[in-house]
Amino acid sequence: MDPTQIAALKDWLARQALLGTPAAQIVTRAGEAFNAAGLSLSRLHVGMDALHPQVESIGATWRRAASVQEEAYAHGAFAAIAGESPLFEAVSRARAGSGDPHSFPMTRYRLDAGEGLEMALLRQFRAEGASDYVCFILAFGVDGRVRTGARGAAVSFCTDRAGGFTEEEIAAMQAVLPALGAALRTAAQAAILSSLIDTYLGREVGRRVLNGEVRRGAVETIEAAILIADLRGFTALADETPGAALTVMLDAYLDCAVGAVEGAGGNVLKFLGDGLIATFAFAREGAGQACAQALAAAARIEADSGAISAARAAAGAPHSRFDLALHAGAVLFGNVGAARRLDFTIVGPAVNEAARLETLCAPLGAPILASRAFVAACAPAERVVSLGEHALKGVRAPIEVFAPV
Repeated sequence: MDPTQIAALKDWLARQALLGTPAAQIVTRAGEAFNAAGLSLSRLHVGMDALHPQVESIGATWRRAASVQEEAYAHGAFAAIAGESPLFEAVSRARAGSGDPHSFPMTRYRLDAGEGLEMALLRQFRAEGASDYVCFILAFGVDGRVRTGARGAAVSFCTDRAGGFTEEEIAAMQAVLPALGAALRTAAQAAILSSLIDTYLGREVGRRVLNGEVRRGAVETIEAAILIADLRGFTALADETPGAALTVMLDAYLDCAVGAVEGAGGNVLKFLGDGLIATFAFAREGAGQACAQALAAAARIEADSGAISAARAAAGAPHSRFDLALHAGAVLFGNVGAARRLDFTIVGPAVNEAARLETLCAPLGAPILASRAFVAACAPAERVVSLGEHALKGVRAPIEVFAPV
């Protein structure tokens, strides 16, 4: 074994921890470097905890003479592999261990001696020619110590060389683990931060925040189409529907609304209780195209939420429908709020007018309403019918209101 290759790998990994290199690149370089040092790896896998509403953990697998494969596992996937994967056993042993932050619990199965073959995954590895399997658990600490149930990473090595790994090779793996763990933790934290930002702020706002737009009062004026969606009669439904059932219903409706907005190229800024506000920026697509996209999103929301309502009504479940308003104009886009608690949002008269416009949907009997400003910006002109001029609460002059046909 070549110790200079191991030393070079440790140095490279330490640098990647500073650079935030993604896990797939780390695993690829590590697999190649270990083999250059003489370990004869056939497979190197890294699995890490995620913090995402849909994903429990993420992984990257390197195989000799093959490109790295990235994986994402849904919530519940880890418990489902109990008895089938050595990873579950390795994590269970580590969690029952001492919690020493300097310890990397190891689980080993000598496959050529028949160890661990009651597990489906190890039987698969053995059928592929693997002779030895070694797994280490790396716990990520907080405030200088490792807590029970801490997030972390699992790193597993396979070789297909007869006789498996030598003790010297296992020692080399252990020597690399601190630097490898640091690089993986940085990669995991970057992935977690990105997913949380996208989940709670949205992709566009999240990108701006991560790029440094975090000071209060840092706003810009943009021209945009504005879409506001609100579930009709939600307050009464909330009074009559148990909490869990209400949440299930709300999730279904909001899921379809967000999908329609993002599918049409819009940006969901925030949820407003039982609704949302979204923008379609003119600067990106031009006024005509942005308004056409907003109208397409509204039509999709109406259709998809209608299907949800029909299915829920047939099942005897509470249901509602969206009222949708479309407006266009200049808005202030940026950080607004208190010194220590900010909201990245839009404000301005156009936003207030859009919100007031939505309240006319029920009395006018129209699920989608558009302002003259919105209709005028559409190019080519959309098919609409005028519903006359109407006063909006808090708005000085009446505005002409239109409904798509």
